[in-house]
Amino acid sequence: MKKIIVVGATGRLGREVVEGLEIDYEVIRAGRSGPDLKLDAFDFASVSEVFSSVAPFDGLVSCIGGAPFKPFEELTMEDFASGLSTKCLSQLNLAKAAIPFLNENGSITLTSGIIGDEPLLSGACAAAANGALNMCVSTLAAEYAGKLRINIVSPSIIENSVDDYGMLFDGFEPTTKESIIHAYRRTISSPITGRVLRLTRS
Repeated sequence: MKKIIVVGATGRLGREVVEGLEIDYEVIRAGRSGPDLKLDAFDFASVSEVFSSVAPFDGLVSCIGGAPFKPFEELTMEDFASGLSTKCLSQLNLAKAAIPFLNENGSITLTSGIIGDEPLLSGACAAAANGALNMCVSTLAAEYAGKLRINIVSPSIIENSVDDYGMLFDGFEPTTKESIIHAYRRTISSPITGRVLRLTRS
């Protein structure tokens, strides 16, 4: 049975991913509050130490990150720095820390979002963060070809968030739980690498 670490396991997206994987994977739930592993995604040394405690493993799935939603005229450079750090740099830090502990041909799956591809009012900061993450994946896949696989899942607003955030994504088709599960399982099990799996372009 493959051992998969899911970071952000208690969030809205992470809960869906964990439920979809734990049927036939050994899932280790990680995040700021655990429940299996507690870690700070921004602290490389501490993340490496946490990962080493359960190594080796077959896959890392990251479901973390957000960015401020404000009109462009209200955004500061601190907002952009925060969005890039929280959504993009934190996940790259997780990936870098995981690499030494992955089994051969292990998988890393990061999470961006539809705002990296589709315009959304007040979404400039999120677009920059998601777009930066999307652009990294093909380069990293080439750098680690034959050693490991790295992909990104890019959902729209997920169904369990529509009641709270639906109007920000008015007109966008929500990503279903089934689509989420299939996408993350595909990145773990199939021989793809360097891909951004866009779950909807509606």
